[in-house]
Amino acid sequence: MMVVTDIKDYKKGRYEIFLNDEFAFVLYKSELKSNNISIGASLDDEAISFINDNVLKKRCIKRAMNLLIKGDLTEMKLRSKLADSKYSADIIDEAIKYVKSYHYIDDRRYAMNYIAYKSSTDSKNTIRRKLIEKGVAKDIIDSCIEEYYVDDELNRDTERKLIEQLVRKKCKDNSLPDNNMKQKLIASLMRKGFSYYDIEAVINDYFS
Repeated sequence: MMVVTDIKDYKKGRYEIFLNDEFAFVLYKSELKSNNISIGASLDDEAISFINDNVLKKRCIKRAMNLLIKGDLTEMKLRSKLADSKYSADIIDEAIKYVKSYHYIDDRRYAMNYIAYKSSTDSKNTIRRKLIEKGVAKDIIDSCIEEYYVDDELNRDTERKLIEQLVRKKCKDNSLPDNNMKQKLIASLMRKGFSYYDIEAVINDYFS
């Protein structure tokens, strides 16, 4: 048996419910009334299970769907946004299981779409790093990159074209940079994930 020890205003008509002095969940005012929640009230396991299954789980799934309607998300990002709304890990797991079952989230699909979108502006290394930051598993990233960049020669040509575009932006007058400027240019491009070998080849060709 758990006792409601506190009810605190949260935001937008929602309240934080504390059971035995520990945060339990967030409910709307109407849900407080329908579930007989008030300070000092006792909740047995059946009552708590009902709230989890019929209130929180359904609301968490709806929240997940609304977030995904606004744009594709990785599983990690969706979990983070749901946690920000104060859903428990167990409830979030149920919501993730639901949206996954309908393929509303699919990290492999997300990675392939991201690679296709960014391949014209970012290096493979930069794409890989950003996907890792977004929570996509490394094995999924490597598989998608390998699948997208099937032809190594084609990939190298694409990377060098990107480098040339960046060199053109930084050296608009086509003048050969001095050694100090060249090293800064190389360092700048390497920070973007391009290889020294490709950068050197493009610069030498561009200013030949």
